Amino acid sequence: MASFSVYHSNAPKRNFVLDVFRGLAVVLMIVVDAVPDLRTVYPTLVHSPWEGIHAADLAFPGFVFAMGASAVFSWSGRIRNPWPEFLWALLVRVGGLFLIGFLFNIVLEITPMLVRQEFDFGAWLWEMPGQVRIFGVLQRLALTYALGMVLAKMAKTESRVFVFAALLLLLSSAGYHIYAPAAPFALPDNISRAVDVIVPGAAHVSQHYGLPFDPEGLYGTMSSAASMLFGLLAGHVLKEHSGEWEKGMLLAFGGAALVGAGWFWSDYDIVGMPLWTSPYALLNAGADMLLFAALGWIFFLLPFVGVLFRPFCAFGRNPLVFFLATQLCLKILWSIESPAGDGPLYVWIWRHTVMGVGGMAFSTALFAVLWCALWWPLAEWMYRRGIVVKL
Repeated sequence: MASFSVYHSNAPKRNFVLDVFRGLAVVLMIVVDAVPDLRTVYPTLVHSPWEGIHAADLAFPGFVFAMGASAVFSWSGRIRNPWPEFLWALLVRVGGLFLIGFLFNIVLEITPMLVRQEFDFGAWLWEMPGQVRIFGVLQRLALTYALGMVLAKMAKTESRVFVFAALLLLLSSAGYHIYAPAAPFALPDNISRAVDVIVPGAAHVSQHYGLPFDPEGLYGTMSSAASMLFGLLAGHVLKEHSGEWEKGMLLAFGGAALVGAGWFWSDYDIVGMPLWTSPYALLNAGADMLLFAALGWIFFLLPFVGVLFRPFCAFGRNPLVFFLATQLCLKILWSIESPAGDGPLYVWIWRHTVMGVGGMAFSTALFAVLWCALWWPLAEWMYRRGIVVKL
């Protein structure tokens, strides 16, 4: 598949701040998903149920933001191509990413049955077309990338990119208020869920909330594309400006402005990840810009500190590889019965290693961090070999 490739990166051509930032995002995603007991962990490591922002809610938008910044470096030549060539290259990449995400949904669904030797291929194949989930993390990334890159090519200038991002957020917010003026963001009745029921259909979206609603559904692509466009602007600053102080000041000013706008907007719209609301997108993008500025200044003033961030840089070179690999392994470990027959093997390992060390909340978080750390040797090996897997 043309959208999947393995190559040896040339380190000087990469941006260390961007790799570290992307690594921070994917490490947080891995840690949040690796929590063995949601009831005992620190609340901030659990996704906010509907409204508000926890630390867990910073990872995915951070990765979308980094995807936009990365596009400045990886697509700077292609975006200047004629529309037919540009759209073909974009379609290949987006289609490949969406397909991988969809197939991964299927793999995660059948893994427990395979582990328990309960898988009936014929029965599953008969039932699958009517119930498999269509969307997911990679699918949201694919659709976001498609919309963001098309708008970026249409914009041509940074000021127009900002205008497009703002228009996406305004359009997204307006849809909620027009569809349900009395309660625009209520779970049972909002425009995002209404779109889910139509495309791809109630049977093909997440049932996590007790009714058909997909947090990676189609409608939220508008505001997530705005997050990507803000990342694109940050990437332009990293690439086009030479002075570290100048970069930091531009990013810090932009980040503060976005946080202020998000804070103001939160008086009218809720701040929530499941709907990827407009103030949620602004607050995250602003915080991401501020973090970009802080990392740039730290590495400029204290170059030796960079070695402490080396693990994050290693993860940041292949973020989707480690996200998918850890998700699959977690699914397997949660599906295997413990030796004592009292639950999943993953929880049993936690109970017989660090459970209770420093308190229940600390030990739960510690186990999730240790799970992530187990993958660092592989990330470091790929980093040293210059191996980058592009999806």
